[in-house]
Amino acid sequence: MKKQIVLVLTVMMLLALVAIPASAAGFPDPGVGTTYTDLANKESTEASASIMYYNTSGGTIAGPNRTIPGNGSIQIDPDSTQLPQNFVGSAVVSSNKMLASTVATEWEGGPGDGFQMGLYSGVSAGSSAVCFPSLWKYEDSIISSFAVQNTGTSAVDVDLTYTGRDGVVALTDTDTIPAGAQHTFDLATLPNIPLSWAGSASVTVDGEGSIAGVAVVTWGGADASRTRSATYNSAACAGASGSTVLVAPTQFRVRPQGAWTGAIWSAVNVQNLSGSVANVTLTYVDGDGGTANLVLNKTIQPNSTLGVNTRNGGDVPASDFDPLNVDEAWAGAVKIEVDQPAVATVITQWDRGGVLEAGVYAAADRDAGATKIYVPGVRRINPGSWQEFSAVRIANLGSADADITIEFYDAAGANLLTFANDTISVGASLGYNTRNGGDKPAGDFIVLGNDYKGHAVVTSNNGQALAVVLNGISKAGGSATTNGVAE
Repeated sequence: MKKQIVLVLTVMMLLALVAIPASAAGFPDPGVGTTYTDLANKESTEASASIMYYNTSGGTIAGPNRTIPGNGSIQIDPDSTQLPQNFVGSAVVSSNKMLASTVATEWEGGPGDGFQMGLYSGVSAGSSAVCFPSLWKYEDSIISSFAVQNTGTSAVDVDLTYTGRDGVVALTDTDTIPAGAQHTFDLATLPNIPLSWAGSASVTVDGEGSIAGVAVVTWGGADASRTRSATYNSAACAGASGSTVLVAPTQFRVRPQGAWTGAIWSAVNVQNLSGSVANVTLTYVDGDGGTANLVLNKTIQPNSTLGVNTRNGGDVPASDFDPLNVDEAWAGAVKIEVDQPAVATVITQWDRGGVLEAGVYAAADRDAGATKIYVPGVRRINPGSWQEFSAVRIANLGSADADITIEFYDAAGANLLTFANDTISVGASLGYNTRNGGDKPAGDFIVLGNDYKGHAVVTSNNGQALAVVLNGISKAGGSATTNGVAE
């Protein structure tokens, strides 16, 4: 059988964000997390899928056996998992067909507003090293944790290094993770990580084996009702060498009437994987791909991270982003050129009716761009009022205009909607929003109906590399972002 390894960071409760120690230490507390896993069948014939759950000690619990229609999808919800209450662990999905997956986590029961949702993508293979560019430890403000899953068949030894944005190593550590299991590393419980710390982590296999990871970030503040959380996939960073070109397909500096109320803003955190100072050029290009509105030239300390934020500057002066002030609704992308190996995460934050939300995903490596990408977990649910909808953003990473097709399949495998032969200019992107249309007329998506749960398939018809980002919006769970899954 073909084996698909799908990271399931939590079912019912997040080990990374246990409420009592986090709140006792004064860190933001999101409450209890529950996960929902979407599995999409990449093939045209029916798939058989079985799930095996692993607790943190490597013990196993057999999950459900399901069939997935050809070109269809299913959702594994907490009630169908056969897991005990408060289970924390990971999962491996085995199938006779190739699958793609996204995992949504929703939090409730904490002091926050309830508009909290995270998305990340399942992976089909691990790496001998993974990196987390976006980690924080700020009391009453922001806290991070991350889970590392052993994707191999025997126990794996790992070495962990936490490096601050100043390039200083704050902590080195080791651990052994049983086969199939995940261990969570919570910065709130690591005394050697000081308060008011921002940085990154790298996790490397010592010997044989492979791993993958997911990080959780929770923002808080003086007003606990504004607590929100996000998840993101680790970057596979084994053997990285040479210069790197990364692309963040979504960047925003949207300020209605020039104010930050109701605003949308973005950040990128670029992790230098080398032992040398890295020179980085960040080029902010409008959504049409034609105009470079801002170019920043910066440096990154060895093995460290640079964060830049279109609202407050991050690690650079906020005034660096003044050139984007010419447009109260600037939206586009950023190209990140680094003369050393690097990875990056992309963060978007927004004020939705006074409720602050956030999404995090991995920046795309231009040289690793795919020509066919699957997007599980697409929604259009509107039983008289909007409950859930999705936006699929497609960026052209190639050297010529991209000719692309995007197809929307329902859970039964029917192709309900196709946009064929759309053109995306070099460096530009197109958005397909199941509620308002995005760059298409909103009426085009009515054919999906008002109870649509399915997935999208994006194809580059002329071989130009693409990157795809999914944004999920839920009335009950807020907003989240993740990467599409390459073929």
